Amino acid sequence: MKILILGSVALPVPPPFQGGTERVAYAQAIGLSKKGHEVTMIAAKGSLPSDRYRLVQIGGGDTVAGASHQQIPNNNQEIVESSRKLRSEMAYLTEVLGWMDEHAGDFDVVINNMRGGEVLFHLLAKKLKKRYVNVMHLPMFASLAALCDQYKTPLISISNAQRTSFAHLNYMGTVYNGVDLMDFPYASTNGEYLLMMGSITPHKNQACGIAVAKAVGMKLIIAGKIGDPAYYAREIAPHIDGTTVVHFGEIGMNEKVELYKNARALLFPVLWEEPFGLVMIEAMACGTPVVAYRRGAIPEVIVDGSTGFIVDTPDQIIDAVKKVSQIDRSVCRRHVEEHFTNEKMIETLDTIVQSL
Repeated sequence: MKILILGSVALPVPPPFQGGTERVAYAQAIGLSKKGHEVTMIAAKGSLPSDRYRLVQIGGGDTVAGASHQQIPNNNQEIVESSRKLRSEMAYLTEVLGWMDEHAGDFDVVINNMRGGEVLFHLLAKKLKKRYVNVMHLPMFASLAALCDQYKTPLISISNAQRTSFAHLNYMGTVYNGVDLMDFPYASTNGEYLLMMGSITPHKNQACGIAVAKAVGMKLIIAGKIGDPAYYAREIAPHIDGTTVVHFGEIGMNEKVELYKNARALLFPVLWEEPFGLVMIEAMACGTPVVAYRRGAIPEVIVDGSTGFIVDTPDQIIDAVKKVSQIDRSVCRRHVEEHFTNEKMIETLDTIVQSL
């Protein structure tokens, strides 16, 4: 088939730093090409060309992904109003719609990974008589669910838990995220620090990780961009001393892998219904167990007591960290090999796409 993959207008595909959706979109393009499909991918400027797919670059990369606070003009600098990030993203999504309309003969099927265009892209694909499916990388919410229900938008969930609040929608199947095992080599030795990987926001709950690390007397490394400056200033920054609590900021793939390989455990005490949690399978692929709250997809990703621990309270996280060295790191790696590889992700996705 001729498949159009809508990757991202927010970040390059694959992302130069952290960015789960964009890495999954890249794996889709490579994997479906290997299955014999003719793949076109639309992605932000700076995305990686490949002989595996045709790349169409639309979007502004960091212009969309960066901060959107109002700025005071300086040296003829343009005033950037608080809604600029949203308006920029909508402008780029409109460019994508225009490209699809103009190049309708270039594709038979649309796989959408872009946030914000779930129903818009479906309606255009329907008008163009093209098959369509939207991969739900983010949680569903009531107003979007109402539109998806009204137009019977075909959806792919990335976990079964993701469907819970809106179970009546038009789901084509669940496709778990995967990783390239070559990118995440196994390390057999237990590390000496705890790790948190992801954007610094209240729902990622880095404050809990700091409290846990102090309670057990271990170093904590936090890697991720500051998603909520107020939360960072209030809850995180006062504890960062470069020794017991370290913040590395947003990092590249090689740095990320080294942090995974040398960690005692990945802490994942999220305060939302996690749709999947790509960092968990990245860590386990390197042999690093995960300690996480029982939220959303976490029971589908972690095997409690085998590849980490699933807990419900801060005290239980502390207890789990104290015994996490008992986890066999090779079991963590094998769990990913058996359930969460790119190959398994593409196999399931290809089956769904061919059934549309």
